[in-house]
Amino acid sequence: MHDGLGQVTTLPKPHIERSDGYRKLLSFVVSNARKGEIMAIENYSEMVHLMPDTDAKIETVNQAKEECKHILLLEKLAARLGFDIDDTMVEPQWETIRATFHEAVRKKDLPACLIIQDLMVESLAIGLYKVFASAANEDHDTITTAATLLKDELEHLDIGVRRIQAEMKKDPEAVNDALLWAHNRVMPALFQMIHQSCDFLCDTKNLDCTMVEKPSAEIDLELLKITALEHYVAMLEQAAFDPKITNQLIAGMASYEIPGRVNLGLDFLRKH
Repeated sequence: MHDGLGQVTTLPKPHIERSDGYRKLLSFVVSNARKGEIMAIENYSEMVHLMPDTDAKIETVNQAKEECKHILLLEKLAARLGFDIDDTMVEPQWETIRATFHEAVRKKDLPACLIIQDLMVESLAIGLYKVFASAANEDHDTITTAATLLKDELEHLDIGVRRIQAEMKKDPEAVNDALLWAHNRVMPALFQMIHQSCDFLCDTKNLDCTMVEKPSAEIDLELLKITALEHYVAMLEQAAFDPKITNQLIAGMASYEIPGRVNLGLDFLRKH
């Protein structure tokens, strides 16, 4: 705004009170996001030698470097807002996903590597950062960090789709086989991690995340599930996988739901 003298002034950001519960929730989310970024560094670094040419190798190294930047941004946010990065809050499914990626590298299955890191894990990251970058969120420090991370992850997703499309032109059968292999190993772990996050937080920190006083109703782990799934399904379509295979996989995700629990948003998926 203008101060009447022709000078542009910036209004100070309103101060918000962050409850102890909200700080614990942020600690849980950021600790897991940081773990995902560490895994991404390992994945991209391990995938470099599988890339088909020098330009692709350089691009992949740069992606790993960007994930390093993401870790620093998350750590700075934690320090600024006064909550801990807590490894005891990190969900165990990350290790399953990392081990599956390593197996794909060992098999020299580049399409499977791209699908795991650039479609599945990136869709989860985008869902997470999108929720916390919500315009309704009054926690401006978190919004700023999440929006920066979201922009980078969307770029990574675009790179991954482009790479998968290139692999599809060379050998569509191999790429569709890679999707089946990766989906059946990684998506159940991702679903379990997202679906049981509130229980995990309650068990480890005695915190019911549904009762936490938050600066926005849109900061909701249930919404994170839906957003991540929407991105995953959209990218399956954009990457031009065989619809017969993707429809089968999407329908099969209903089996990941836990009886008696809130569903994972598969009503959205069933429409596709």
